[in-house]
Amino acid sequence: MMELAGLAGGSALVAAAATVLGAIFLGLFFSRGEPWGTLNDIASIVLMLGMIPVAMFVADVTAASATKGVAWTAAVVGITGMLAATIAQGLLVARVRSYEALLPWTLGAGAIVGVWYVLIGVTGFGAGFPPALAGAGIASGLGFIATGYGFWRGNQRHPLSIAGGIVLLVGSTIFLVWIGIAALAAYGLTR
Repeated sequence: MMELAGLAGGSALVAAAATVLGAIFLGLFFSRGEPWGTLNDIASIVLMLGMIPVAMFVADVTAASATKGVAWTAAVVGITGMLAATIAQGLLVARVRSYEALLPWTLGAGAIVGVWYVLIGVTGFGAGFPPALAGAGIASGLGFIATGYGFWRGNQRHPLSIAGGIVLLVGSTIFLVWIGIAALAAYGLTR
């Protein structure tokens, strides 16, 4: 548990930074074009890989108060979405497939990650997470889902893309920084 806490803590902080950088790069891509899109895709890969230890850590923490099966099922859902998003973004960065060809895959993977966030927010309430932390998890999940749906229904200018992206940016950053600091404190690296 302690080694997982240390890994998850550092990974959560890296993922939070990738979230913010990805949002900046995405805005620059939509206003100026490349290379910002590729940098956003790389930030997304870092974000998704960084969240895998977080998913495992959160499952370990919530398994004590939730059914272990529920906590670890949520982790499997999240990790599946994180790996799928990583693969899709990697194919895009490597220019193996086009943005248009990979869009359904990246949106679908993002929705799966969104479901994970909602699940961990709900199980977090039961596990005694502070309400703001559990709420940030749920908001992040809804932001992921809304952003994907907005892109699917329109484009980056769709109201749900914009609103979901803002909620995702704020909620996910808060959640990841909070989990990162808490995990590192549990590991004994912060005081």
